[in-house]
Amino acid sequence: MIQRIGTQSYGFPQTWLGRVVGGLLAAALLVAAFFFLFIFLVVLGVVILAVMLRLLWTAKKVRAQASHDILEGEYSVELHDDEIRDGSAADITHKVIRDANTKLD
Repeated sequence: MIQRIGTQSYGFPQTWLGRVVGGLLAAALLVAAFFFLFIFLVVLGVVILAVMLRLLWTAKKVRAQASHDILEGEYSVELHDDEIRDGSAADITHKVIRDANTKLD
């Protein structure tokens, strides 16, 4: 039998008990790694969900605000008979625009 002096082995243990303990430690490390990976993915999913909900909420508020700023519908300007008889089409148009601007103020 040859005995080596001054050499060290840092690889896998050579004894039966060392191999069992090393295998158990490797399995425990693998389980811990999957556990932390799972926790990381759950936290990442919650953060992504929170960001998406925030974006949807903001988009909903913007759409609601935009719909309040837009006046939808049909309208027509009805002139009285005396206005039609008294002026030309250009005069009537200017009067209608002026009246509309006064109502907005």
